[in-house]
Amino acid sequence: MPLTGEQIAFFREAITGYSFPAVYYDFQENREVQARSMTDVEHAISGQLCSVHAEDVKNGLANILYWGYANIGYRDIRVEGLINNITIGQIKAFQGLLANGKTPTMAEIKTIHIPQYSGMSFLSKVLMFLNPTHYCVLDKQIARLRTENSPKTLNQLSFGPKETQIRISSHNEAIYHCWRAECLAVSTTYCGGEYRVVDIERGFFHAIQQGRLLDAQTIYNGA
Repeated sequence: MPLTGEQIAFFREAITGYSFPAVYYDFQENREVQARSMTDVEHAISGQLCSVHAEDVKNGLANILYWGYANIGYRDIRVEGLINNITIGQIKAFQGLLANGKTPTMAEIKTIHIPQYSGMSFLSKVLMFLNPTHYCVLDKQIARLRTENSPKTLNQLSFGPKETQIRISSHNEAIYHCWRAECLAVSTTYCGGEYRVVDIERGFFHAIQQGRLLDAQTIYNGA
């Protein structure tokens, strides 16, 4: 059954209520930047990732970790792990994947073996920052949308209860692309195309974070 007006209104509120910390780090000034909005964070990190300067690219990759681990105590350890261990060869290989404005696959990025980037959570964040209009995140929180016997895409994700991260495989990457297509369909069908793919994903994420998992699952399965 199509979503009800009440469900659509709830989901719109979840999208606009998304409140993950809009922060990144200025490595030149050695200070945290409190951005006005996630749009500013997206522009800052995307600009770094797509820079011709290797130091900027390194900082962009570090900033994805800085932002993504904003609410987690070991954030600085993960950021330092990348800063101290990434090589110029890995940075140049990453830059090569972005040649001519291309958005790489997660498998392509993984083959570079960038420190701290192995599972889908942060590899999908790279794609999201490169192209938030058409790409989004698929992490363990979003995987909670799965429900038994659901025909929806995420239910086909290969991710067991004992796994610490969603592994990169041809199957899981195909599921990821179907997931972002589902987000686009939600925007088109119920929001007049007003929201980007990443905005729809963030709506689900925010609902889950607010303790409304059942509502999020119901909307996901019904959309």
